[in-house]
Amino acid sequence: MDAQMERAGQAARARSGLEAGDACVLQIGGTHPVPRHVAGGKAYSLHLLACAGFQVPAAQVLTTGFFAPWIAQLDGMPAWNALIRAAQDDWPAHCAELQAALETLAWTPAQARVLDGLMRRHAARDGEARFAVRSSSPEEDLDTASFAGIYRSCLGVPGQDIGQAIRACFASCLDLPVFAYKAACGLPVFAPAIAVIVQQQVDSDVSGVGFSINPLTNDHDEALVSASWGLGDAVVDGRIVPDQFIVDKASGRMLGSMLGSKKTSSVLAPEGGTRQRAERRGGEACLRPAQLHALSDALVRIEALFGRPVDVEFAYASGTLQLLQARPVTTWVPLAADMMSQPGAPRTLYMDISLAKGVTTNAPLSPLGQDWLRHSIASLVRHFAGDIDFPLDRADGWLCINGGRMYLNLSRILWLATPRQLARSNAPTDELLGRTLATIDIAHYRSPARPSWLPLMRVLPRIVWKLRRSMWRSLQAFVAPEYAHRRYRARERELIAALAEPVGDDTTLPALQRQLGTFMVESVIDTAMPAMIAGLGASGALARLARKDCVIEKELVGKLTQGTSGNLVVEMGIAMFRLARMLPSTDFKDPGLLAQRIRRREVPDAFLTAWDRFMETYGCRGPGEMDLANPSYRDDPAMLLRQLSFMTGAAPEHDPEAAHRQLATQREEAYRQLLQRFGPVRRLLLKRLYATSSLFAGTRDTPKYFNLLARQRIREHALATGAELAAAGRLDRADDIFGLSYADLEAGTHGADACLRDRRRERSSFLDLLARQVTRFPALIDSRGRILRAPPCAGQAGRLSGFGISAGIVRGRVKCLRTAHEKEVAPGDILVAHTTDPGWTPLFVSAGAIILEVGGVLQHGALVARELNKPCVAGIDDVFAHLRDGMLVEVDGEHGTVSIIEAV
Repeated sequence: MDAQMERAGQAARARSGLEAGDACVLQIGGTHPVPRHVAGGKAYSLHLLACAGFQVPAAQVLTTGFFAPWIAQLDGMPAWNALIRAAQDDWPAHCAELQAALETLAWTPAQARVLDGLMRRHAARDGEARFAVRSSSPEEDLDTASFAGIYRSCLGVPGQDIGQAIRACFASCLDLPVFAYKAACGLPVFAPAIAVIVQQQVDSDVSGVGFSINPLTNDHDEALVSASWGLGDAVVDGRIVPDQFIVDKASGRMLGSMLGSKKTSSVLAPEGGTRQRAERRGGEACLRPAQLHALSDALVRIEALFGRPVDVEFAYASGTLQLLQARPVTTWVPLAADMMSQPGAPRTLYMDISLAKGVTTNAPLSPLGQDWLRHSIASLVRHFAGDIDFPLDRADGWLCINGGRMYLNLSRILWLATPRQLARSNAPTDELLGRTLATIDIAHYRSPARPSWLPLMRVLPRIVWKLRRSMWRSLQAFVAPEYAHRRYRARERELIAALAEPVGDDTTLPALQRQLGTFMVESVIDTAMPAMIAGLGASGALARLARKDCVIEKELVGKLTQGTSGNLVVEMGIAMFRLARMLPSTDFKDPGLLAQRIRRREVPDAFLTAWDRFMETYGCRGPGEMDLANPSYRDDPAMLLRQLSFMTGAAPEHDPEAAHRQLATQREEAYRQLLQRFGPVRRLLLKRLYATSSLFAGTRDTPKYFNLLARQRIREHALATGAELAAAGRLDRADDIFGLSYADLEAGTHGADACLRDRRRERSSFLDLLARQVTRFPALIDSRGRILRAPPCAGQAGRLSGFGISAGIVRGRVKCLRTAHEKEVAPGDILVAHTTDPGWTPLFVSAGAIILEVGGVLQHGALVARELNKPCVAGIDDVFAHLRDGMLVEVDGEHGTVSIIEAV
């Protein structure tokens, strides 16, 4: 039997990466290494702490090799084989069957000998001792997956019951909570591995959890401690309300505290295990200042040991601090190292403009994507201001593109504007940000030194002169709108044709970027911006024509800017809807196959004509379109076809073209009614402003569109360069080039730097960390990581309050998406997202209504929702914490409320 189990163990070890010589029992804090893949994350961390000199209770770990024979027997269990083939909805029943089957597993003779030796060693120390038997999985306590509370721990275990507790911990690695958590984290679900710690039980007077970063605010200078009387399981499991302390890590000074009720405590039971004891010390702090200071000092040292923020389970017994567990915090928001200030130094406040100011992305930008943005902005700055010092990669500048995001330095801007002024100017694109900006403590965050205006004053005449053409064309749009519009369209066609001119084969990527600088000035500044300014100006002026006390006039004026032509995003949605209706819905079931058929021209000619026209006009667009690393529709036609597949089942009422026509009809009718209501002066103003608004209000997205045309040229050239470097063996794949910078390519393509792989790895490591653990980037964050949030809105139970940015009332089932690729939005679903860009437009077409965390009346989502006649509510903080897939909600886009009708 031993030989059979050893063969099974060898097979299991091979699957888990173990070596044949891995020991089955390891001493934590001993001289023998305790590798993570053998001992699990919990034991590995305890070993690091013990070896670093921290007080850790005596412990040994039964490694994954000890349990390999049992893991090997799973393949022969019917319950296991049924589980791994089942749909996730059926996991609960199959897990129950598997747990029953696990009770029949017997210790192998080899396992029994190990257990016998373990128990004899502990019995020799103290026959009355109690033990903590705790799971320690290799997948546990990772940087991005903590498995907190998922695996089993048994406290107060008598020596004779250690075997039973070990069996219970092993069984927890094959239970529903672990499988569900793995699935949610994207980890291999059915590849179980487990180790178990047998540790001297600490009969603690006080215990709890300490965080080396304040998880409520993300502040690196604050430690947060939750603690209560007795054992720590009551704190970790949430059975009591503990005391909470916030401590300044540098000085140990108490910054704040809140005493919990602590009505009960968990203590060791005489017969084994734990019991609950009533407490009468709820009004007394369970930790003294000296204990908090020692704990804060330990948290600082452990954070340095791990190289990142940690949370630590601790216990005080007879006045001695004992550490029971340490693991990386998995939910903090990192900031690039060169944007961090030193503890105690004045803090810089940053505003992330990647969320709602044109870039509109909730994902980190690639290194090459950041460089593209830097060079694009720098070329415009040079055009207007010459060689003025305007750094774009330094935290002390006005604008910083670093760490995967685009930040404005608000500490400098607070010399120019008050928090209330900043709030008013930003609310149109992000209402939640506007509320947050209004609460800024200007004395705390304004930079100590006032910025010098002398450099700006020197170049101001040059800037005005360079803008002369743009200002004249904006004015022309008001004086002669139809003539200005014809000229605008003609220039637009000329610029697009010029951009299509071929690029020389020997042109480097940085050289192409410099060539495109002239195009950006002519297209964005001299052509698109005047049109956009005219449209926005006319629309804003129209809104002021209505009398403040006349509700009817306000409603009619509000309709004058809807249903206008020239909105590229809306027109793209209409074109996509048409394409989706030109082929049978069955053709879209396999987007990859359909893409191949289109490439081979094996679909009807009418579809091919419409497809070619779409790609020529909108092929540069796609989800995450402002990052060079993300493919466009032209790069990945299957991505477009998958989005088209969402529209194939849409009912006629979801036709965006019909909705747009309806809005245009309402606009014309509102215009006629206002002509009849207004007097001579207002009627004259109405005619002039309405003409300009109708022709130019739809051009708001055009400046970004020109940017995307240039981006497509840069991206195609980058991929060609990447393919050359991959063929030369200097990169693994062509798209690895997006992990490099222009400087890397200038050196690397000329052979001066052969280590492009290392450069890519170095530049991408921080961005990979962001991608793994940040689910929502904060709009405001300071140089010590502190996140500023809007004050909470007073709401009612079952109702969320935000800001109404597109009117209408719709009921439907919630569909939460973190990316535009994540899942299908069926017709009538309520689309819930953090922020959106034009690549989400196909999902808007199908959705019944839209709910956004980041958004305002001028943000992309609001504009498209209004043009598609969809209710939209924005500004609901932490929206994914409130809404889940399948909930039935009612969205009121006029009053800005979301009512939860049916939870799930």
